[in-house]
Amino acid sequence: MHNAGPITPQCSRRGALARVGQAALATVLPWTALQGCSSLPVKVGFLGGLTGPTADLGIAGRDSTLLAVEQLNQRGGLRGKPVELVPFDDKQQPKALPALTDSIRQAGLAGMVGPMTSSVAAAWIPIANELALTTVSPTVTSSDFTGLDDQFFRVCSTTREYAYVSAEYHMRSGPARRFALIRDNSNAAYTGSWAKHFSDRVQALGGQVAQPVEYTSGKQVEALTDALAQALAHKADALVIVGNARDTALLAQLLRKQGSTLPLSAAEWAATDQMLTMGGRAVEQVVVAQYFDPNSQQGVYSAFVQAFKTRFARSPGFAEVAAFDAATVMLRALAEQASGESLKQVLLRIKRFEGLQQPVVFDAAGDAPRPLFVTRVVNGQFTVAP
Repeated sequence: MHNAGPITPQCSRRGALARVGQAALATVLPWTALQGCSSLPVKVGFLGGLTGPTADLGIAGRDSTLLAVEQLNQRGGLRGKPVELVPFDDKQQPKALPALTDSIRQAGLAGMVGPMTSSVAAAWIPIANELALTTVSPTVTSSDFTGLDDQFFRVCSTTREYAYVSAEYHMRSGPARRFALIRDNSNAAYTGSWAKHFSDRVQALGGQVAQPVEYTSGKQVEALTDALAQALAHKADALVIVGNARDTALLAQLLRKQGSTLPLSAAEWAATDQMLTMGGRAVEQVVVAQYFDPNSQQGVYSAFVQAFKTRFARSPGFAEVAAFDAATVMLRALAEQASGESLKQVLLRIKRFEGLQQPVVFDAAGDAPRPLFVTRVVNGQFTVAP
């Protein structure tokens, strides 16, 4: 399966009767001029890992994008036209993209939300440029993509900002001065960048980071066991894990089963419900830098949380919030796109978009730094650290 199939909005009976006339108009008018439920909806793609043991991030992104699309359709769609979400499963693997490219090309997409990981983004951005398909990513953070003139936009800060905030928190608030670090090499574009920035900042503040230990996600648990043993051999004051939620939870469990009380820190990639549910008590007190407060009482965010719970029977996390912001950005840009204007031009013209907790403000290269803060897992929940 190249994709999960389109998620198509439902038309009213009256709207269906108008299709023939609107189809005729479509031959002479741009889509922005059409009203009512057309047989040619505006198609928006979603690219993310939707299958496999670490699909939590991709599913989170898809579900939030779908919620944004459904809510827009309930309000009448884009100038009266329904929006159809077309998801593509990249399996969180760059090598999956070649098999998807033809389907993406033929889908007639107005824009793409995603991808969700930096390793996939490294392979996707050249394809997006070739297709002239403007893409807004919720969670790709690698600083390798900063400052480039391309079709790639993102609503989050880079690994540099996340790693710096994490390093500064540890050096300022705790006794740790020497850190061991484990990173997942299967998403090297992200984890390599994050590890380098963390090491650079710790060293600048007078601390030390041992040579990072690498492993490849998806292999046997023995790979995690070996990586943990290598990291502990450095006799560090704290352990930093730069991996997905599943691996972070497993590493935390392996560490605690040894009776170790070594302080744990994780990268923002791991900050999903999967880490909390799989890790249990082993991930208590784990420190993670994030851009949103899961306990915020802001009205817009609270309404989103309630709508998401009602639609999907679970609470949203950072990936869901980021994806909703990315989808909102995409849909507003499409709504304000003028005749002859590319989607990239619209995004750069508007620049500022309202997010669930913070505004998204793009610079000339499509990057959107966000204020960050540190959270800590307390009683199975992410809580803003003092």
